[in-house]
Amino acid sequence: MAQAKQSPQEFLRDSFTPQIGVLCSASAESLCNKNNLSFIELLQPFCRLSTKLHYKDPNGSAVTLENFKITLVDVHAKPPVTQLARKFLNSSVSESSVPRLVKFNIGEYAVEIPNGAPWFEAWRETFFHVQYPPDHEFTKHLLGCMLVVSTSDPNPIEAMEGLMTQLQQLQNTSLSKLPKWFGTSILNYFVILHENQSENDSKALEIYERMKVAYGSMNCFLLRMNSRPVTSTGEPLPDPWSKFINPRMVALASSTNETASPEQSPTSSRAFPSGLELAQEMGEQGALLYHPLSPETDESMDVTAPPTDMQTSQHTAPPVLHGACLSTEDVEQIKHLVVEFTTRGLLPHVERQINQLSDFVANKKGVSRSLLSATKRWFTPNKPTSNSATINTLTYPPDAPELQIRRLGDLYFMFGHYAMAYQAYHTAKREFMVDQAWLYCAGALEMASLAAFMANEPSRKSFDYMEESINTYLNTCKMPQFATKATLLSAECLRGQSMYGEAAHQLIRMASEDSDLRSALLLEQAAYCFLQCSRPTMVRKYAFHMVLAGHRFTKAGQRKHSLRCYKQAHQIFENHGWNLATDHILASIGRLAKNLDELEEAMRSYAKLLTEENRQTAEQQEVYLKEYLTIHSDLLKKQNNLLTPLLPLPIVVNDSIKVLVGPTAPLRTPGKVPAAGVSLSHRESIKTRQRWLKLEEMLVQEAQGSTPMIFRPAATLFSGADIGTASPIAVIGEPIQVAVELRNPLQILLNLKDIHLLWHVKDAGNRLAANEIVGHNVENFMKTHLLKSVVVQAGERQEVVLSVTPLAVGEVCIKGIGYSLIGANNSEHEIILRGKQVFNIKTAKKKKDGPPAPASGEERKIEIKIVPSAPCLQVSFCEMNAELLRNELQEVSVELRNVGSVPLHNIYMATSQPHLLSSCEFQAKDDDDGATVTSGATREKEARKNHVSFLPLPNKVLAPGQFYNVQIWLKAPEVIGPAAIDLLIYYENVDPAAVPRYRLVRHVWHLSIQESIKVDASAMQSCASKDVEQLALMVRATNLNKIHHAILTEIRLLTAALLSRDWVLSADTTPPANIKLESQASYYLFLKMRRETQNRNMAQLTNNKNGKNNYSQVAFISDGEDPSVTSNSACLDFAKRNDRERANVFDPEEEITPSLNIRKRDAMLVLRWRANVTDSSGRHRVVYGQNQIPIHVTPSSYAKNAPVVSSDDVITQTESFGEVAIDVTPSLHYGDNQITYNLLHPACVTHDFTAKKLCVVPVKLLLHSVAAVPLIIKVHTLGTSSEISPPNHNSLFYPYSSRNFRWIKLGSASRTIEPLSSISISLTVAVLGPGTYDLGSRLEIWCHGVDVPHEAILQSCRVHSSLIIAST
Repeated sequence: MAQAKQSPQEFLRDSFTPQIGVLCSASAESLCNKNNLSFIELLQPFCRLSTKLHYKDPNGSAVTLENFKITLVDVHAKPPVTQLARKFLNSSVSESSVPRLVKFNIGEYAVEIPNGAPWFEAWRETFFHVQYPPDHEFTKHLLGCMLVVSTSDPNPIEAMEGLMTQLQQLQNTSLSKLPKWFGTSILNYFVILHENQSENDSKALEIYERMKVAYGSMNCFLLRMNSRPVTSTGEPLPDPWSKFINPRMVALASSTNETASPEQSPTSSRAFPSGLELAQEMGEQGALLYHPLSPETDESMDVTAPPTDMQTSQHTAPPVLHGACLSTEDVEQIKHLVVEFTTRGLLPHVERQINQLSDFVANKKGVSRSLLSATKRWFTPNKPTSNSATINTLTYPPDAPELQIRRLGDLYFMFGHYAMAYQAYHTAKREFMVDQAWLYCAGALEMASLAAFMANEPSRKSFDYMEESINTYLNTCKMPQFATKATLLSAECLRGQSMYGEAAHQLIRMASEDSDLRSALLLEQAAYCFLQCSRPTMVRKYAFHMVLAGHRFTKAGQRKHSLRCYKQAHQIFENHGWNLATDHILASIGRLAKNLDELEEAMRSYAKLLTEENRQTAEQQEVYLKEYLTIHSDLLKKQNNLLTPLLPLPIVVNDSIKVLVGPTAPLRTPGKVPAAGVSLSHRESIKTRQRWLKLEEMLVQEAQGSTPMIFRPAATLFSGADIGTASPIAVIGEPIQVAVELRNPLQILLNLKDIHLLWHVKDAGNRLAANEIVGHNVENFMKTHLLKSVVVQAGERQEVVLSVTPLAVGEVCIKGIGYSLIGANNSEHEIILRGKQVFNIKTAKKKKDGPPAPASGEERKIEIKIVPSAPCLQVSFCEMNAELLRNELQEVSVELRNVGSVPLHNIYMATSQPHLLSSCEFQAKDDDDGATVTSGATREKEARKNHVSFLPLPNKVLAPGQFYNVQIWLKAPEVIGPAAIDLLIYYENVDPAAVPRYRLVRHVWHLSIQESIKVDASAMQSCASKDVEQLALMVRATNLNKIHHAILTEIRLLTAALLSRDWVLSADTTPPANIKLESQASYYLFLKMRRETQNRNMAQLTNNKNGKNNYSQVAFISDGEDPSVTSNSACLDFAKRNDRERANVFDPEEEITPSLNIRKRDAMLVLRWRANVTDSSGRHRVVYGQNQIPIHVTPSSYAKNAPVVSSDDVITQTESFGEVAIDVTPSLHYGDNQITYNLLHPACVTHDFTAKKLCVVPVKLLLHSVAAVPLIIKVHTLGTSSEISPPNHNSLFYPYSSRNFRWIKLGSASRTIEPLSSISISLTVAVLGPGTYDLGSRLEIWCHGVDVPHEAILQSCRVHSSLIIAST
């Protein structure tokens, strides 16, 4: 319950104050009217006494009263008729102001509620005033009467006698008529008004003395007033009367005096249970024109009198000055009158009445009035039954003992003796229950509960009394007006005891269908009770009952309070998953706010309904959208606002905003493909982005000599948090493109038109301009491009690309997008609202160490710096087929055109795949075929040399409008499937101080790689080498194209070439011609390669890195056919680029400092081919390609147990093709084998062992050095000079060559051999019989360096050379 102005005790004391009637003469009223006050209004501010009052109870105990208050009532006052009662109750609620809101937290909820409920208190006060004084209780009956006359009357004594006569007539009327009197003996108090401005003071004193003689000195008072003239110019006194004069109560008094007559008691009427409640409805049709508790047979009731329009008169009446003729002494006299009346008149009278009633009750206590009453006490139930036909027909005579007990209790209660009041009510309750007078019983129970509460002795039983009273009123007596009154009183008591749950349940029980206004107020108070419950908290119940209260307020026509209730409930339901309830609340708020002309509130409510949390149907959402657009349009017309409003739809996905600054891509022409560049649809991984940045860094370092200390890449595409942290730069005349993703959270289509960017710009002259404000001249600053229309589908996302073109140097801030939202598809009823969406881009918080944190920093807009004109290079490539065969070569023509207004120079190209892109056509020739990487600086330089190429221009400058064509070559990768080759082009402004200094152009070829040819190669030592070292090269080529593949490929081998420093292809072989490979066909080639030692000095032999590669070639085509269909320079360049020695910073296997144990490859076999390709559509094309196969002929640690080398492999292997083959890659570590050798001798020798028992055969030992340093070689023949004896085999058959032979003559020899050279030694072998002999089994070769003789190493490369001896 909202905070009340009074405590529950204060409220109950003020609700049950003694009622004093007032009867004034016309002249007395006229005297008071000079102050714009009636006599009652004149005394009303002073009816609460600040002094303590005392009286004694029958036991002699003093009872003290504090802040005692009396209520003055006109004896002719009547309850209003039905229509007036309805107006008073409704206006009491509608005219009350809403106090300030108080915010507090309950758990996870933040609640704002009014700091009080004055509308409820006003309604409650009005409800009590329009109640008919009932007969079953006496708290609203008059205890006494003030008779007021004026000395200005012709005969004041006669006037007072006339008032006495009139009073006696009122007292002698029927008990069912108004006014109601507390008893037969009432207090009469006589007041004489005298105007101090008159000169007959003696007459006033004379009349006063006569009055005291006639009526007693204790019951008379002379009130002197109006000491100031009406025309006085002095400062008026403070006005204490304004806050006590209730316009509704004034209208109530005046209207009832004119339109009503004394009414009958409700107990004498048969069926008026809820007429007053029905009269509260605003829109009630056919309402009764008389008070619901008035008698049906009252013929004096004027049912045709029209109701007074109190609200109209109240709003049109001018402000009134009260007490203009009163001085300070007059006000003190008025206060003295009230004190004298209370202390000398009222309290002694009440004390006498209490004594009399106490004596009467004491004499009647315990005595039954009759035998019938005694019998009832034993045989009648003490609870009301469902048969209530005669419930309200039981009446008591005025002097009935039961009523006397009730009168005694009411006197005790009104005059603060609550303990005695409880006893009296409890006794009366028992008496009424015995008589089954349930209406009287319910009243006694009600007051007994209140007396216990006021006596600070509340108990569960006392609260049960109130519960029983309400149930009896409601269910048995069928009088909801009394049940409502009891509920209002009980709720305050329960609130005072912190029993909020019980109070809420009582209030909810009185919410019924017969009165919307009453139900709304009680439901609202019940909601506040739930809000104050702490164990457990009932926040959701508070919100639910607030919704119910808002609904009933709407039905009662109280839109202002209905809106307030819905808004308070929305605080709880919002953002807690109650989507349907939230939708209902927001729709109600919007509708009510619109009716109350609170367009901003209505607009905000409907805007919240246009979100993804809305769970309504598409038709309902369309209604919400139309309502929102209509209300917003009306609000804009009302405010006359030139700024574009912010709309809730569509939603801008700020995380997906992308900004692109740079020139637009050229239009694609036949035969040409523009460079892909960077587009808004561009998406790349972090690894790809880092690769582009590394290429840019190498280009900058190569072009400018060094990179800045803080390298900032020249970015043109910005997205996510980068937009807020970066500083984009745009060039005049080049568009700024912004990609915005719009999201439609609703289930209906969103039609947008005239979508454009909103911006404000400041040029170099500090002039400001913005396209959001209507009327700004922006044509000279920025050109805005409009997107005519966009339809965002239901629940979908739609990306739109918007652009502006800067026309002046300065700074531009892009704030959001502007558009027009269309509310309906029907053009006849189309609602169009111009609005905007604002970008809220959150910047990333940077950490001291580590990557940036997620975007959670401040919100920023898109700020771009506009710079003067700059060169613009457009790059176009010739069209090419994206489907390439593996290792296919393609020539690409590149057109470079400067479309800017400033010349450019220093064009560089870079790629992350230098082995797949060759710029040999324009790149300066370099005789250096690669260098061994020995340091980080050398590797970095070699990497730039490998990745970056300089493109020379004819005049070193490309002027605006000029173009230049160059040729580059592409090589298809080895991997089957999708592939990409990237290219980054760098160019500079001729002005080194210009911004930006350089610009970039990106391009990526996206390829699809198909199968072509696979080549395997292996090298073996040749046994036929006689002077220099020779190797046999075995090559196997296989066409991997599938037979049933959609693309048919026929491959023809063209040439085989060898690229090596130490080896060349031998010309003593006859190559085959016209080698064609069908699908899945293979072909074997046998080639010879020999070590090239001619024209090589010692430095070149010992220092391999300074040697120049030899390029030797063998053709497989017919004489006269040109093998150079493709560029030899391109083929050679690709062969060199595939050399592993070349540094590639993007190779994950490459290290900064290579291991010294890794030896480079000795040769590169290049096999060129031509393929005839037929696709599925029957189209033919001829393509050329080449496979590169690395050849290793020197031992290396990484060749251990490796397979045969192929074009798919990176590491070199060998393979044996026969018995005489020598494996030149043994399984020892590097340094073990520095020498290879072979034996030259006849294969078969015939000897006559009968003639000569010993067969002697000369043998030539040919030694080859594979080391890069001079060596000393030692040759040992086993069996003569070696300690190791050859093994003996005694079996009759041995599958291997025999070792039973002897070397004769030279048993050991030592020679010095130069690097990569060959020497020969003559040996002699002797055998004793025919057979096959393995000559290599009895040879040992040792070698060591020239300077380290003690570190000789046995060479493990043993030759298998068989000698056959036949007998004649």
